Amino acid sequence: MLFTDPIPGFNPNAGAPIPPAEAEQWTANYRNQPQTQEELAGRKRIKAYYFGNEMLDTIQKQPGCVGIRFYMGLEQDLTGDKSKDEYQLLAVGVDVNGYDLIPRTGPTGELLNEDGIVGDSTLKCPPVCDPTSPMNT
Repeated sequence: MLFTDPIPGFNPNAGAPIPPAEAEQWTANYRNQPQTQEELAGRKRIKAYYFGNEMLDTIQKQPGCVGIRFYMGLEQDLTGDKSKDEYQLLAVGVDVNGYDLIPRTGPTGELLNEDGIVGDSTLKCPPVCDPTSPMNT
């Protein structure tokens, strides 16, 4: 597949507001899930990630960017202590055809995009949480 062919099912206008009560229920459902084996061993369960406008604007201002895709990641502790592994949320720009705006080469090895920004949120909840938000209580 060439990067000029739209990804089937991709909608550059995806996303819509939902009622706050529904969002509160969804976050409560997540918080009330049983702990995973990793969490029982000490890994923190992340409730939320914060990205500042500057980072999001930097991603969105890339040429051809129509939106942002968020990826889940796992930063592994270099000592091998799995309890210190941390979940990460990564943000990348996406073009009108649904492709991530990251450095990559084409099918014949030609450089299609040498630029690309991957945003990482360094503010996680916990510990940096809004204690008054119904999304967090």
